[in-house]
Amino acid sequence: MKKTFLYKVWLHDKKLFFLITGFTLLTLLFNLLGDEVTPFFVWGMYSEKEQPATEYQLLKTTINDSLVVDGSSGYASPTLFYLGAPLAYYRRIKGNNNTDPVIPFLQSKTGAGYKFIQPLEKKLFNTGPQQQAFLHWYRCYLQQVMGINIHHLKIDILEVHYNNTQHIITDTAYLFEKWERS
Repeated sequence: MKKTFLYKVWLHDKKLFFLITGFTLLTLLFNLLGDEVTPFFVWGMYSEKEQPATEYQLLKTTINDSLVVDGSSGYASPTLFYLGAPLAYYRRIKGNNNTDPVIPFLQSKTGAGYKFIQPLEKKLFNTGPQQQAFLHWYRCYLQQVMGINIHHLKIDILEVHYNNTQHIITDTAYLFEKWERS
């Protein structure tokens, strides 16, 4: 008992001991009563089994009308991340009426306090100029990774599902973005 953390806190500072044990006991009590009183102990997000999706949307990047970017080709983790994540986020922006999804999220969370963030929107978020520059940046990144000169870039959205034997079946494919060197 004398080697426990709480005993050492008791010897050091009795007020702190009562604060820690009181917080712990109240948290346990409220959680047992069904109230989740702190954001650190929100168990509800882990309480349901996630249902498997029946279909998926994938982004397919084709370079110079022939080379498809293959994420399973053994790229290092950071390279693999930058091949897919910025493109997926760009797609989320386009699907959100060209508005960075962080903006409405912060507006809903901060309410009237967002007026203090609004003057910084163009510096903090992906607004018009950053969106217009994205495909050029992505082409430059792909050129660096692939080691080839890119004249034409096409990004398709593939809607796919797994069949009974767990093979991927493409249901539809449509153009998302296209870039050509002028």
